[in-house]
Amino acid sequence: MHRAKALQGTVLYGLRHFFASNCLGRGIPITDVAEWTGHRSIEITFKTYRHLMPGSIGMAAKILDLGLVA
Repeated sequence: MHRAKALQGTVLYGLRHFFASNCLGRGIPITDVAEWTGHRSIEITFKTYRHLMPGSIGMAAKILDLGLVA
């Protein structure tokens, strides 16, 4: 019985990770993903998934540049 609970926990964790990874990979804001996954802070989400957002700082800089020029 103990092994079945451990397997169930592993499956649920894997699904949660899959969900969060897909959300961030498709551009959903990290603040939303942090809330949906139940992380106590956005820092936890960022440390876990930052590798999925390699261009986010560059994209933010471009958006700010465009806004300042307009």
